[in-house]
Amino acid sequence: MKILAIGAEAQEINPWLRACPKKTELHWPIANAFQVRWNGATLYAVSNGPGPHLAKQALETAVAQAGPFDSILSVGLCGGLNPQLALQTICTASSVSDGVSTWPAKPFPGVLPQQLLSIDKFLGSPAEKQSWAAKGFGIVEMEAAPIAQFAAENGIPFYAIKIVSDQAHESFSLDFNQYRDAAGRFDKARIARAALLNPFRYVPELYRLATRGFAASETLRVFLAHARY
Repeated sequence: MKILAIGAEAQEINPWLRACPKKTELHWPIANAFQVRWNGATLYAVSNGPGPHLAKQALETAVAQAGPFDSILSVGLCGGLNPQLALQTICTASSVSDGVSTWPAKPFPGVLPQQLLSIDKFLGSPAEKQSWAAKGFGIVEMEAAPIAQFAAENGIPFYAIKIVSDQAHESFSLDFNQYRDAAGRFDKARIARAALLNPFRYVPELYRLATRGFAASETLRVFLAHARY
């Protein structure tokens, strides 16, 4: 069996891959690509940055280089829209929507199902999160929509496994959407400069984002390393 897993950042997949044998780096024209053995299957794991454009680029590259695949996974961090979701809750998408169109997702066994909103925007406002939650969405991230669409159009089983790294009531005063480059990646240098201009306000937020992301990725690693489906 050949499986493709797509994350946004290397941080979201690298801890998992360290737990898998026979890791091989693949020199594909995207940010990160690896081949490992995972629970008896050949797993291709890639990351290429945030947003649908970069996720689609990673998907198309993987399909061209190693496809076809027996199933496709979208893995990584997400924001909570459902106010009942605690930090580090692992969720599986019951469906994926970009806010306009919706595609099916298979529930991952033993994981809490939530409707997944996948949009090209970082949500940092509790009011904005609440407005999407009122439409039935439980979690939000930025990459799964084009992957779910491709899987649906090609009849490939699709799963999304996400872990909550910020909750519905939490806010970010720094608008990360203003600090993306032409490709859609977050410009860390510009974000750092913005934080230095107002360190008492922004530095704690960046610290929270970094530490939460690291902790969530480690929790997701443990789950995925032992997952069966």
